[in-house]
Amino acid sequence: MGKLEEIVNKGLLAKIAEMDLKKNHGYYIKIGLVSETIGFLISRNNEPTELTSENFADDERAIVPAQKWRAAERSYLLSLLRKLDGIIPEGYARNMNKSKANLKNPTSLLYGDSSIATDGGSIASRCFYDWSYSYESIGEISTRLTHNTLSEDGTILHSDIGKPESNALYNIPYIKPGVKFIRFVTLENSSIELLRLELLAILGCTRYGARTAILGDNIKNNIIAIGFSKGDKAISSYEIMEKAWASREYNPEKMIESEMLASYGKENILDGDDLKSFIEDTINKGKDKPEMRTMCEAINAKMENDWKEFWK
Repeated sequence: MGKLEEIVNKGLLAKIAEMDLKKNHGYYIKIGLVSETIGFLISRNNEPTELTSENFADDERAIVPAQKWRAAERSYLLSLLRKLDGIIPEGYARNMNKSKANLKNPTSLLYGDSSIATDGGSIASRCFYDWSYSYESIGEISTRLTHNTLSEDGTILHSDIGKPESNALYNIPYIKPGVKFIRFVTLENSSIELLRLELLAILGCTRYGARTAILGDNIKNNIIAIGFSKGDKAISSYEIMEKAWASREYNPEKMIESEMLASYGKENILDGDDLKSFIEDTINKGKDKPEMRTMCEAINAKMENDWKEFWK
């Protein structure tokens, strides 16, 4: 018997067909991962020339808010599922759905969604993201690069008398490559199928933060462990980072695994070879269009059958 099957038999996880979407089954799945910058990352708020940061443990640390991770991965999954004809309704437009019928799709079920129509409705999210914090001070891991604004003829932006405009040259702060962020994604009342979709989003998405014309892939995600429980476990990236800042020792992969083993016990987590096997199987399913379509059609059918009153 495989480890995942053991977890299902304990009542900590189920297939979508065996769930009632109207009920709270108490299933909680926590994915612990390390997101490493492999290119330049822009994580900023409303101030275009400053990275988002805050003072922790007597030093200014970079912050990546939960929405920076969530928005990128949701968009990736939506793009992936649009390649399967009929899985995402043709009229679907994120945040602009004129009919709640357009919410009948796996992305809306996993991430939550709403319709702006007069007969609109909303679906609660089953997916919750953690904030991330740098171990190093922001001065150690960031740099500023100077860019120029081009005019229509392809030269640097200048005035009629030939002088560069005030906004012709500007600089942008970046988080440099090689920085490792700890983060967690928690799924509530989710099935094996929804877990697989979330893993495909995490592993497939490689572009995060604000975009510029020169930025390509900038994040590599490495899933360390997945924990299963009835009721959520109180593990957060901030608590782990507090320990790292205090001890001045930072091994993100080992710290995630240690915290999850302590909270879940070895019997209720996927890690090591069990995790590797499940991830490989999930990636293979993601590449198999007929199998992906079958899985997503089952999710859509379940939404149709369990929420009949909602769709009226």
